[in-house]
Amino acid sequence: MNEDLTYQIVQAAINAGVREWVVCPASRNSSFVQVLRIEERLNTYYWPEERSAAFFALGKSRMLKQPVAVVTTSGTAAAELLPAAMEAFYTGVPLLLITADRPASFRGTGAPQSANQVGLFSHYARTLDLSAGTICDLSHWDRRSPLHLNCCFNEPQSEPPFQGQQLDLTASSPHCGTPYTQAEFEKMQKGKAPLDRFLDKVERPIAIVSAIDASARESVAQLLLKLQIPALIEGVSGLREDPRLEPLSLHRTDKIFTEAASQGYAIDGVLRIGGVPTHRVWRDLEYLKESVKVCAISELPFSGLSWSRGVACVPMAAFLATYHPPKVFGMENAQAWMASERAYDSLLRGLFEEEPLAEPSLIASLSQVIPTEARIYLGNSLPVREWDQMATRKMAHSDVHASRGVNGIDGQISTFFGLCKPSCENWGIIGDLTALYDMAAFWILKQLPDLHFHLVIVNNGGGMIFKRMYPYPEMLNAHALSFESLANMWGVPYQRSLENPDRKNAHQRVIELVPDPAATERFIQKLTHKKVAV
Repeated sequence: MNEDLTYQIVQAAINAGVREWVVCPASRNSSFVQVLRIEERLNTYYWPEERSAAFFALGKSRMLKQPVAVVTTSGTAAAELLPAAMEAFYTGVPLLLITADRPASFRGTGAPQSANQVGLFSHYARTLDLSAGTICDLSHWDRRSPLHLNCCFNEPQSEPPFQGQQLDLTASSPHCGTPYTQAEFEKMQKGKAPLDRFLDKVERPIAIVSAIDASARESVAQLLLKLQIPALIEGVSGLREDPRLEPLSLHRTDKIFTEAASQGYAIDGVLRIGGVPTHRVWRDLEYLKESVKVCAISELPFSGLSWSRGVACVPMAAFLATYHPPKVFGMENAQAWMASERAYDSLLRGLFEEEPLAEPSLIASLSQVIPTEARIYLGNSLPVREWDQMATRKMAHSDVHASRGVNGIDGQISTFFGLCKPSCENWGIIGDLTALYDMAAFWILKQLPDLHFHLVIVNNGGGMIFKRMYPYPEMLNAHALSFESLANMWGVPYQRSLENPDRKNAHQRVIELVPDPAATERFIQKLTHKKVAV
């Protein structure tokens, strides 16, 4: 019965578009191991640790733009999937969470390895409770959020190897491969009304462009060029270095509202395009709801604000390709502000030369080493902010990613490895505490021998993002660790600086960047002092 149920679940997953499997083998889920090991047409990866496995599956799903299944045994192993499920929920990633379980009769008994796994992921994933005799039907899964299959198996005995049943890899559910339903096309038409109303009501708006799919980039660029409004363009949009948008681009990422007002451009509206923005300017909107109107265009339904629920949730590329704004704003009223922005950017570039060992300067130097065609992954929390402000704008890095659903720092290396493209250089930039969270991620490398990656760990000795927010040292988790031993443990070449970055001969490597704390402090003090004059 275990064999029949397993084959039914695997076939249902295939029908839903799953072709990649991430499995954490144990006795309770051994039936999946038996099925997948003899089905060579499916790609299967094996992990000993469930949390990293789930984040690797998350990255894989994002890279493939298809659902990926992650399979665990019962009990606390199943609970390890929750962090990745939360991230997948808020970023619209179709993770298929498959947890093995003891028969339902064991629930509530306290028997070994027994727990109530139904509803384990709360509202982050709907649960289908499956056992022998039930039908696994995934045809109603929209593949825009995680789904949990809880599989109740009989006690695994020393069973003979499965005989093998034929799996149909050509099968797919009706919604697989269909980009937009009729309902979504109707939603696109409805999405024009709130955007039109917003643009009609504001006079001095700005745009904030966050994570968008590559297919929507040109449509977003054309909309910004038509509107002619100042725009804060994040690296994850793929448009940050677009030369056409440079006259519109804002360079400061903090105190935008006060800076703009001081230069005669009192912002009265924010047009958010794509995911929930990273920068402080978005959080500042929590306190400006009476004076600033907000309109969001996104493929996800989350407003990102406590006081707003309005999102034009539409397929971005198709929606913007046919959208014509009701008016053009022009940049005449923003000229003084934009001149101040250019001066601020020049100030930053000068400080990079004055303090080359400061952390912001190292990020700027790193951005000039990474080739434009590389895939870049920015780990929370400082790297994603530092890249947006410090990275060079002279090189067009259009393939930039981050995990900004719940802004967690766990699972970042595993997500990076899953997101890596097999056909190009892949660069991950993460912090030191982030690396400590996910040291098991390197396990997968022996199964990805051809993966070309450079993992940069910015080791500033703790959680320095909190240093200026909180006056007590306990918040920093300060340390004096080096990551050379971590690289050596996994057999990955190690490098302590950006000097001699021999990318052609270094197929895989860990690069540890260690900023000079005194230089970083001087950089911040100079920036704080000089930008007053700007």
